[in-house]
Parts: sequence; structure tokens; C-alpha cells
Amino acid sequence: MDSDTENRREENSDAPRHTLMGKCVMKTITHPLDYARFLVQIGHEPMAPYRHRSIFGEERLFLPNLVVYAKYIYSVDGFKGMYVGLAPKIIGICIEHYSSSLMSDYIQIDKNLNVDNTDSDLEVWKKCAIKTSKEMICTATSIILSHPLHIISMRMMAQFVGYEHRYTLVLQSISLISREEGVKGLFTAIIPRLLAGLGTVILVNVAKQAFSRYLFDPSPLTLNIADFTASYLANAATYPFNVVTACTAINNCGLAAGMPPDMPVFGNWLDCMKYLYRNEQLNRGSSTWFRRVPQTQSKLLKLL
Repeated sequence: MDSDTENRREENSDAPRHTLMGKCVMKTITHPLDYARFLVQIGHEPMAPYRHRSIFGEERLFLPNLVVYAKYIYSVDGFKGMYVGLAPKIIGICIEHYSSSLMSDYIQIDKNLNVDNTDSDLEVWKKCAIKTSKEMICTATSIILSHPLHIISMRMMAQFVGYEHRYTLVLQSISLISREEGVKGLFTAIIPRLLAGLGTVILVNVAKQAFSRYLFDPSPLTLNIADFTASYLANAATYPFNVVTACTAINNCGLAAGMPPDMPVFGNWLDCMKYLYRNEQLNRGSSTWFRRVPQTQSKLLKLL
């Protein structure tokens, strides 16, 4: 066999491993911010808001940003405490990566489905629908298989609110959830997480196709801009489902963060979504730097 061919095969086989390593490294670096964002998503606000006047002269209430929140976690639990929940998250990322790759290899798509400038609009959107369907299957598979690890990671982090130690190790946590809630407990909040993941896939693919075909010339720079814009808009649109996932995952599980008075007991994820919508809390934690207090809470705080 040609040595160049062997080298190319080795490079191709190493590519997925390098991609996975990159994901794990990035998640490790950003975990303190993700930890702070999660605590905001479940409604834990240990630091008081402050007043700030906008450039238009209007005084508003703001909450400390996620960097300040991460520093607060460090002041309470130290450096090690900032990485609570990282182990199951990394395991979950590995499961997501390999399951998605295996499913992608299993589902073969004809190479003729690559979009060409000579294709009609109907052909373009037909090819887009087929590729999107494949990506949705891969995404759904990876989410379902990795969800128990996602639940464990969130519950480990939620213990910060009540200073509990119910969930300490991955296997111990799986045993505890299975014993108290059954196998169903390991898949709590999977529906909103699936909606977030699949919704992002659909919106990203549709937006990218629309941008590249109707708004921009198909040059590398404009395509990169289209990709970034599509991903940003899709993540913003599906973010409320991430908040619902976080709240539902810890609700009524025995942790202080998921029980009254910190959080009402919800019947299902739809009840949780309705409650968050009524209180203008569906997007909490979406901003890293500027966290404005919703108007409903601002009015309440002014009365106190």
C-alpha cells in the first residue's frame, strides 16, 4: 500500500480524537463560567443587585455578571469547588462524540447531495432537508445516551445552593437516582433538552442555507459569517429550553435548590416553562456580562 495513503488514513483516524480532545479542553477551561450560568438558570442569586444608569439616563437594576459569580463560587468552595460536576460532563461529552460519529458513519448519504450553484431552489432545500434529518438523528442519539451524565453533572452543581453532598461520584450518583427515582430519573428533563438540541440543528441548517443562497456570495469569508450568525441566532432561539432543562433536572430531587422555597414543585417540564414565562425568567443566564433584573423583579425590589 502507498505510504502517502497510509499517512492520510492515520491523519483521518486521528482527526476525531483531536476534535474530542479540543472539546474536553475547552469545556474544562469554561466550566467555572458554565457552573455560574447553571446556578443562574436554576434561580440562585446569592449576590445583591446593584443600580446602574444607562447611557440614556435611565436607572436600572443589574445583577453581577457570570465572571463575578464564578469568583463568588471560588470564595466559597475554593479552586477545586469551581470544577464540581466536570467529571460526568467530560464523560458525557465523550459519549456524545463517539455515539454521534458512529451514527453518522452508519447513515450513509449520497455524495450527489452536495449543493451546487446550478441546483434549483427545490433541489437545494430537498438536499438540505436530507442532511438536516441525518444530523438530527445523530444529535438525538448523542443526547439520549449522554443524558444520565448530564443529569448527574447538574445535580452535583446544584448542591452548591444547600451545601449538600448527596451526589459525589458518578457511579454513586447513578445508584442513588436509580434507587430513589428509578431509571426514569436518569432521563428527567430529556424532552426540553432534545427540543433545544434538535431545534438548534434545524435552525442552524435552514439559516445557513438561506444566508449562503440568498444573502451572500458563496465565498469562504461570507460563509463563515453566515455560519456564525446562524449558530448565534439558533442558540438564542433555543436557549429557553436549556433553562427549562436545568430547572426540571433538579426539581423535587431532594436538593434544596429544587424544592420550595427556592423552587416550586412542577408537575412536568411544561409547568416549569409556563412558570418561568410568567415570571420573565426563560432567558436567565443567557448574558455573560450584562445581567439586567427583569421588570417584574425590579418592581418588587423597589418596594422592599
